[in-house]
Amino acid sequence: MESAITSHRLKKSLIFSLALFCCFSLSTVSSAQEQAAGSQQVEAQLSLRKTLRTREYQGKLIEGEERVVNRGDSWWRILIEEKGLSEKRFHRYLVIVAALNFHLKNPTALEIGDTIFIPMRPEEIVGIKVPSSEGSTPTVYRVKRGDHLFKIIRKELGIRRKKKILNTFMQIKELNPRKKNWNLIFVGERILFPGRSPAPVVGTVESRKPVVKVIGLDYGRNLLARNNPQLLEQLMGSLGHEMLREGEELLPLEEGTVRMNRDSYPVIHNSKTDRKVILDLEGKVPSSLQSKLEGQGSSVPIVKVKKNTSLHETVDSLLSSLGYQSMPSNQPIVVQDGGVGVQVKGEWMVTTPEYKNQKQEIYVISLTDESAKTPDYLKDYLSIKGMKLKEIVLPSENPTPVSVPLDHSRQEATDLIKSWPEDKNALVDTLFEEFEIPFTIDHPLSVSLSAGIRLDVKADRFFEYQSNKIALIFQPTGNEVKRALRKYEDINVVELNLSAITSRGLITRFLNALRAQTVYREHRFSANENGVKDKFVLAVSGFLLSNRSLFLTDREIPKDLHQFFAKKGLRVVYFR
Repeated sequence: MESAITSHRLKKSLIFSLALFCCFSLSTVSSAQEQAAGSQQVEAQLSLRKTLRTREYQGKLIEGEERVVNRGDSWWRILIEEKGLSEKRFHRYLVIVAALNFHLKNPTALEIGDTIFIPMRPEEIVGIKVPSSEGSTPTVYRVKRGDHLFKIIRKELGIRRKKKILNTFMQIKELNPRKKNWNLIFVGERILFPGRSPAPVVGTVESRKPVVKVIGLDYGRNLLARNNPQLLEQLMGSLGHEMLREGEELLPLEEGTVRMNRDSYPVIHNSKTDRKVILDLEGKVPSSLQSKLEGQGSSVPIVKVKKNTSLHETVDSLLSSLGYQSMPSNQPIVVQDGGVGVQVKGEWMVTTPEYKNQKQEIYVISLTDESAKTPDYLKDYLSIKGMKLKEIVLPSENPTPVSVPLDHSRQEATDLIKSWPEDKNALVDTLFEEFEIPFTIDHPLSVSLSAGIRLDVKADRFFEYQSNKIALIFQPTGNEVKRALRKYEDINVVELNLSAITSRGLITRFLNALRAQTVYREHRFSANENGVKDKFVLAVSGFLLSNRSLFLTDREIPKDLHQFFAKKGLRVVYFR
C-alpha cells in the first residue's frame, strides 16, 4: 500500500516538474522572440535612416527612400498596391514622382535596374500645388533641332491661346525643377511635359490647323505703298535716309520757283551725300510739271506712287533715284569663308552709291517678324565681310511669346568644336568612343575554307552592333576569307587599309558598317527656323548625324561662325 502511494507521489512530482520546465522554456522563447523582434525593428529603423533621402519639389524638401526597380515593378504597383494610395489621384501622384525622378530618361516608364526615389508621404504632397493632370499622364519630350519652348507647347500640346501657353509654361517649370535656364534648350534634351487631356468631340467638324504666316522675300509686293507710309519711312530710315515732312521744298524753274509742301510731298534726304528725292504719295504732281523739273537736270527727282503701286516697287524707285545699284533678287550673295559658303538673300539687295573715297558696301534689306530676326552676331559677321543686313520688323496683330535663346559665350561655343586625331588607329578608336560601342583588339577568328582546311585570322577590331558581328581588318583581305566569315560565322568584314585610306573614306566605311543614314555631302543650315529657309544659309560639307546632334567635317569653319552651330545644338568635329 505504501509502495503504491509512493509511486503515485513520484508520478505527481514528475508531472509538476515537467510543467515548470515547459513554462520556463516558453517564457525564455517568448523573451527571445521579443528581443529579436525589437532588434529587427531597431535595425529596420536604422536601415531606414541610412537610406532616407531628400529631394526638392516646388521649394520644399521631400523625404523619401531610394529603391532599385525589379521585374514587375511599376508606379501603379508601388503607389497604389504597396502604399495603398487613392486610385483616383494616381495621375497627380505620377506628376510628383516624375518630377522627383528627373534623372531618369523617362520618369513615367520604369526600367529594370533604375534607381528611383519614392516619397515617404506622397499623400501629403498632394496638398502642395501641383499641375493639374487628371486623366492625362506626363510625357517626356526630346528636343529637336529648330525647337523652342513655346513652339513645342503649340505643336505638341495643341495650345494656342496666350494665357494658356503661359499657364502651361508654369506647369512645365514645376515638372522640371532642376532646369533653371528656360531661355535655352538643347537638341536632345529631355523635358517632362504635362500630358494632353483628351479633347471633347464636338459633332463631326474637323479642326483646322492655324495658318502660319511666313514673311517671304517678296512680301513687299503684297503691300501698297500708299497704305504703308510709316513702314516706308522705317525702311528708308534703316539706310540712313531721313524723311522730311515739315516746311517747304524749293525747286527752281525758268518761269520761277516751285514751292512744294513737305507735309503732302515728303522729301527723302541723305545728309552724307546731300541727295534728295520727292515722294508723291497721292500722285498729284502734274506730269508736265514733273517733266519740266526732271528735264532741267534737277537734283531732286520725283517718285510718283500710283494707286496700285506696291511698297516693293516704290522702294526700288527710291533707291535707284538715290544712286543705289540693284542686284539680282533671285540669286543669293555668296561669301566663301574658309570651308563655309555663306549665302544671303533679301527682298532688296543693292550696292551703296559711290561717294568721295568711301568704300562701297552691299545692303541686304528685308521685311520680317520678331521670331524670324537674324541673330545680331551674324549681322556683325556680315558687316565684317562688307555687307549690311537690314531687317524691318513688321508689327504683329497677335504677338506670341517667343523663346529667345541666350547667347552662348565664346568658350561655350568653342567647347562644341572638337578635333579628332589624324592617326588612323586613334581615329578608329575615337569613332568607337563616340558611338559608345565596346570592342576588342586583335580578336582571333577561325574560318573553314574547305573540308579539313581552316584559316586562323586576326581582326584588328571586333565588335557587335545592333545584333551584327563586325570585324575591322587593317590590311588587304581576300574575298574568299570575307565570304567564308560571312557565310559560316555570320561576321561582316570591313577592310580598312590604313596606309592608303583617307580619314573621310575611313569614316564613310565605319558609318556604312553601322548603317548610319548619312553620307559626306554639302549641308545647308538655315539661320532661323521660323523664317524663310534660304534667307541666311551656311553651306558646308561633311557628315551630319542628326540623331546624335553631330556634324563631322574636314572643312575649316571660321571662329566667328562657331556660335552658329552652338545655337543649333550641333557638336562640330573636325577630322583631317
